[in-house]
Amino acid sequence: MTTKNDWKYTYVSVIGASHQKSNSPCQDSSICQVIHESNGEKVLVAVVSDGAGSAKFSDQGSSLACSLFVKEVTDYLAGEKRVKDLEVSFFKNWIDQYQDVISSHAKDFKATIREFACTLVAAVVGNDHAAFFQVGDGAIVILDPEPENGEDHYKWSFWPAKGEYENTTFFITDPKVKKNIQFDVLPKSVEEVSLFTDGIQHLTLHYQSKTVHHPFFKPMFHVLRKVEKGNFVNLNSSLEKFLNSERVNERTDDDKTLLLASRKEV
Repeated sequence: MTTKNDWKYTYVSVIGASHQKSNSPCQDSSICQVIHESNGEKVLVAVVSDGAGSAKFSDQGSSLACSLFVKEVTDYLAGEKRVKDLEVSFFKNWIDQYQDVISSHAKDFKATIREFACTLVAAVVGNDHAAFFQVGDGAIVILDPEPENGEDHYKWSFWPAKGEYENTTFFITDPKVKKNIQFDVLPKSVEEVSLFTDGIQHLTLHYQSKTVHHPFFKPMFHVLRKVEKGNFVNLNSSLEKFLNSERVNERTDDDKTLLLASRKEV
């Protein structure tokens, strides 16, 4: 078993100005945890979900998606499996299970499964492998294991997926969602990762060049690298204030989720 630095992370989901005006709940959800493979190696599990604005119970759909994903990954790695063993079949089976659970909820609420619609963006990062899953928009950004000219360089795993029409995307409640799964396993050590929903993707990604907006991430990861583990609560509070700031709200009135995790040496 190899040893890596402990993960430091911060994440928050913040209600958007449009939902505040309509007195609607925040439809974004997020979870970040450190779990263990059966051999004791630490694994970061990070997941964010954006509930569809037009779906009545999408806040419940996104919350359940995050908690159920973390549970299934934890159970998977509790056996003899490791991060490098994760395949797209795991995600397809998880979607089947999620839709079964949501179908049961929908019956209780006398609603359709579409009323719980949400996206999912998830990362499972071990010592020397990282698995990435995505359905819909939002994105995953990682610190490139092979930096350019010795400088920190960030890249995206999947570009945000758009539906057939503008301002539409794919949801894990869709009947044919499996054809829209994005999945990858990177056989490298990933030291930093960020996940976010579409509420801030115009701040984090440069659409014209299809690149990561480095001035957004570099200062944030710089702060995270230096923070002491006991200050995560303060860091979450600072992140929440930033996402609620006038500067950000001038650019988006949508719900916003940002998750950052680092184990890079200072």
